[in-house]
Amino acid sequence: MLARFRLDLAIPKSAWDSIPNAKKVAFRDAVLAIKAYAVKINAGAANEEMTVSASWHWCGHDEGKACEEEQKI
Repeated sequence: MLARFRLDLAIPKSAWDSIPNAKKVAFRDAVLAIKAYAVKINAGAANEEMTVSASWHWCGHDEGKACEEEQKI
């Protein structure tokens, strides 16, 4: 049995800019720490799932623009 998380948040840039940098760094560090426990589902099998990943990017879809490149966490 696995605890599986998917987190997809769209935070407006104005709200993001108002979050103290220390909280952003703490969130990133928490993701990295918990990611250390993650495993690939069906590792080595034909139906392997990449479940050891985390990333973020600036998204312009709400303004009809392209997204910036994803950055791994």
